[in-house]
Amino acid sequence: MTTARWRAALAVLAVVAGALAVLTNLALFPLYSLNRDDSVYVAMAGLLETGAATLPADHDPFRPWASAVVGDRVVLKYTPPWPAVIAAGDLLTGSPRAALALSAAAAAVLVALLAAEVLRDRTVALTAGALFALSPVVAVQSGTFLPYLPALALGLGAAVLLLSGARLGSTPRLVAAGAVAGVAAFARPFDALLTVAPFGLAVLLARERGGLSRPGLVLRVAAGAVPVLALTLVYNAVVVGGPFSLPFTVTGPQDTFGFGDRGVFPQRTADFTAADGVTGMLANLAATPGWVAGGVVLVALAVLGLVRSRGAARWPVAALAVVVPLGYLPFWGPWAIAEQWEGLELFGPFYTLPVVVPLVVFGAAGLLRVARRGRPLAAILVVAMVGLTALAVPGPVAGHRAVTAEYRAVQQVVEDAGLDDALLFLPLRGDLGFVSDTPFLENAPSLQQPVLYAAQRGAADLALVARFAERAPYRLSEDDEGPPVVEPLRVDAGAQLTLRLRLAVPPDASSAVAYLRAGDRTYEQSLDPSGEVSWTVAAPGAAADPGAVVLDDAGVLAVGLAVRSPGDDGPGDRWERRMAHRTVDDGARLELLRPGQAWARTDGGGWVPDATGSPVEEVGRG
Repeated sequence: MTTARWRAALAVLAVVAGALAVLTNLALFPLYSLNRDDSVYVAMAGLLETGAATLPADHDPFRPWASAVVGDRVVLKYTPPWPAVIAAGDLLTGSPRAALALSAAAAAVLVALLAAEVLRDRTVALTAGALFALSPVVAVQSGTFLPYLPALALGLGAAVLLLSGARLGSTPRLVAAGAVAGVAAFARPFDALLTVAPFGLAVLLARERGGLSRPGLVLRVAAGAVPVLALTLVYNAVVVGGPFSLPFTVTGPQDTFGFGDRGVFPQRTADFTAADGVTGMLANLAATPGWVAGGVVLVALAVLGLVRSRGAARWPVAALAVVVPLGYLPFWGPWAIAEQWEGLELFGPFYTLPVVVPLVVFGAAGLLRVARRGRPLAAILVVAMVGLTALAVPGPVAGHRAVTAEYRAVQQVVEDAGLDDALLFLPLRGDLGFVSDTPFLENAPSLQQPVLYAAQRGAADLALVARFAERAPYRLSEDDEGPPVVEPLRVDAGAQLTLRLRLAVPPDASSAVAYLRAGDRTYEQSLDPSGEVSWTVAAPGAAADPGAVVLDDAGVLAVGLAVRSPGDDGPGDRWERRMAHRTVDDGARLELLRPGQAWARTDGGGWVPDATGSPVEEVGRG
């Protein structure tokens, strides 16, 4: 294959991979994906477009979910390299999707370049690039704003430059290899280590290094890497407070490698054991054939291609299939996507995405070897590969479309509410953003937009309503039984306030009690036939009526209904309304944010939002 045809073929591969990424995003992820991290990367891109990397601390109620307040700034969990690409694409083309096309195109072309460098066969290399781009796990990742594919592209870029630079004794390539590896480490340090280290070790151990000594090679790579790594340390020091403190840790020390309590935030962790690590690794490896183009046929061809290939450069490529899964064994993420949520089912083994590279590189070599010996057998294999790939696609596609349908339903409710100059509280945002159905409701860094989307934070919501007094407050309430509801909110204030409730007792209940819970205190009263009850609550500094419940300075009170069915010796069922409260005027006046949010605990389960059909109804104003 001539150089001109090679370059033209690479250009076609880039266009196809880039177009597939954009089309996948439009078809499956127009409002982001079930992995809400993608919205955080876009949020950081928008922040970078303003010339900043962090937000003032008073943006805390409006921050993206994977972030935290550090000192006087809101720091996002992730680092700037990939968001910077998204921002650049948005500024240059008017759409952040340009970054998706660039990432997918670069990754596919770099797989082809790596295969050409290792196997010295451009036809095999182009086949490897095509197999990579058409692998379902790559197609899905390319359509999201998640960082795994661009991180792999950086690692592949460093690998190609290292191998070719060492072979040719090229100083520019080796310096560029160091710079790209440095950016990869800035973006995702552990991924960079696992992906680049096998190639770095291979060039150090190689007998031929283009006439360069080992120290000379190291110095050239370091010349490119050290400035980028120095920039990384400066960024860490400025943003997080220390050069060796990673932004990834701002949400808590439990999101890390090792065994024990693991999770993004301390309040939502799971006990991750060594056995879980092995389980997660094996589950991801077992799922991999179903997520690559050609399925198990490609895996078999990859074994053939590796056995029949020659040259020491093939070993670092093959090593990715071992190093990456073992490296991720003590990290809770692969286990979580296999056991805790539908990550592996819908997104594929994205933590171990580099494993796809040796499969497609050596799989292409095996396929072309078969084709050159007998085209009929190769044609049968290709048909089988196409069939296996086609069978793998419908499940994830249906799953992602279902998620998008849920997002669109919420989006429609918000649009139908016709909000303008409003403040909309989102109960499942903030630190619970990973379960939110509203990742697409985003705040501009300037907060200059018709509707501001704020995480519900209890008593602090009243201060936010006062801060944005010119905006009408609302709450988006969701549950599992019906559509979400946009509720208008109001602030009731006074030295003491009366709460009137109408409680609909289920007809099969054997007992029913009304209650008010404030902090660690609970008050109860019996129900009369009308089902109406009232409670009087008072500020701590007010002259309260006898029987009034004096509240703390700030918190969330609950008024509700507890019932038992005949023969039920368990906790029974409960429904309640939760209201944020605080005191003002030195404790003399009380403020309540009403109506309260409806919650339910039934059938022995935990508390869940109850936006529709709650038997606890507020009556009138306090």
